[in-house]
Amino acid sequence: MITTETAYTRTLGPASAVRRFVQFVILGMTAFVRAITHRREVRQLLDMDERSLRDIGLLRSDVVGALDQPWAKDPSAILVVRSVDRRSRLRALAHASRRVKARASAEVNC
Repeated sequence: MITTETAYTRTLGPASAVRRFVQFVILGMTAFVRAITHRREVRQLLDMDERSLRDIGLLRSDVVGALDQPWAKDPSAILVVRSVDRRSRLRALAHASRRVKARASAEVNC
């Protein structure tokens, strides 16, 4: 007995193409508006003093660098990456420093 398989293929009509195009445009516009809104909020960080910026894990140069990115790019995402990276490096340094101090005190006690 010979069986034949038929593959179900869905043809996309012009209505589907228009719908996908509209979705693409709406998503692009939403991302652009979000980036502009975040850019405005990030610009407010420039009003903060150095200590306040350090408290949230940023430097003034981080904020300026994020605002130098193209208009369509969200500067707040860049600041999050820089802040998290800086905090993780500081934690690693503090952890390494504690280990060195623990070794030194253990050697002195021996």
